[in-house]
Amino acid sequence: MLFSPALPPLTEIRPGQAALASFGSYPMTRRQHLARMLMHERPLGRGRLRRIAVSWFQQGPQIVDGTLFGYRVRFYPRDNQTDAYGAICGGFYKRRELRWLRSILSPDASFVDIGANMGFFSLYAARCHTRKILAVEANPVLMDRFRETLALNEPLPIWCVSCAAGATSGNGHLKPRHHDVGSGQISLLPSKKTRAGQQAIAIPIRPLKDIVQDAGLRTITLMKLDIEGMEHAVLDTYFRDVSPMLYPRHLILERPVRREAQQALEHLLIASAIYRISGRTRTSLLLSRNSC
Repeated sequence: MLFSPALPPLTEIRPGQAALASFGSYPMTRRQHLARMLMHERPLGRGRLRRIAVSWFQQGPQIVDGTLFGYRVRFYPRDNQTDAYGAICGGFYKRRELRWLRSILSPDASFVDIGANMGFFSLYAARCHTRKILAVEANPVLMDRFRETLALNEPLPIWCVSCAAGATSGNGHLKPRHHDVGSGQISLLPSKKTRAGQQAIAIPIRPLKDIVQDAGLRTITLMKLDIEGMEHAVLDTYFRDVSPMLYPRHLILERPVRREAQQALEHLLIASAIYRISGRTRTSLLLSRNSC
């Protein structure tokens, strides 16, 4: 099993951090309870009304405690869309991706979550009893929040790595977009200060090969990549640097917004006959290896 070496026991306080507040310290408002009751794990959670429910939910406190896939989760809905939609919709958010994931994962499987955000897919993989889960997130704020959620539950087989996956090693800085802490791009670390006059926070960038090998993975059943348009560069380098034994059997990829990026990604994975398309959703490509 893989357990995060960075995950502290419930009683341990990490340097510079306050003691973990007990679950339930951040209750939902009545309006949030109502929105969740109507949408959570219900068909309405994938309908048009969910945007209104999410808007209701985001007008509440900055932090709320709730459950997701049976786990205790500390949600931050006001500045993270994934938190908001996960809290409201549960499994009906990314429903098709989760259904495909569930059909693949098993206790003997391994799941690699690149761009883990608040841990939505990693927690679902744990609910599928997957015993090897690697969660990689570049934003240290999101990683700290995910570790906080993990500390609220019994130990889970999730190894957390706080870094960005890149083509080469180095440092970068994160540019959040759309007032959403879960959406941003990594760029090379500038030598000058940012426009706001503050020094950019260094984010370590590591090749995907190094991340996977350091985790001790010998095979990968399923890999999910959501790294804001960097999928092609990261996978191109990865496939050239590792043995085919480490090619994921299945991939969930965020569909690139730019047509050129989508064509490059499909040429790398599909035209080369390494993978075939198993499905498409509004935001994702579901791929399976042809040799599987």
